[in-house]
Amino acid sequence: MKKNDRLELIRKIVQENKITTQGELVKLLQNEGLKATQATVSRDINEIGITKVPSEDGSYIYGLSNAPRRLGVSPVGSKRLIRIDRQQAFMNIQVQPGTSRLIKKILLDEYKHLIFSLIADDDTLFLVAQSELAAIELQGQIVKWVEE
Repeated sequence: MKKNDRLELIRKIVQENKITTQGELVKLLQNEGLKATQATVSRDINEIGITKVPSEDGSYIYGLSNAPRRLGVSPVGSKRLIRIDRQQAFMNIQVQPGTSRLIKKILLDEYKHLIFSLIADDDTLFLVAQSELAAIELQGQIVKWVEE
């Protein structure tokens, strides 16, 4: 199966099922006749922009991001950003669980020239900007996402 076909299948499966782990997604792909490793699925989830979203029962499941990809329009929305703290060129960004990888990808796609390093876990990003001025600019852009 070609990569684009695999990505479309993943989108379809995520839209039609309540998936809580990548392992579950791997098994559903196997049920469709596609053998994929968890590492491949993880990369595909990141590329597609799939994040964990709250379900009706309050648990988190994988869902497709409807967010636009341009930063001129809020790519992450105010519901995903919880708090932003900056000290000199360092930023700590707290987000809804499961959304940090998407936000990291957007930041690197749009602002790589301002970022020295960016580390993300499930609900936090730690960003080191190239300079304090770069951090101020980045913080301003992120705050705009919340305000939109």
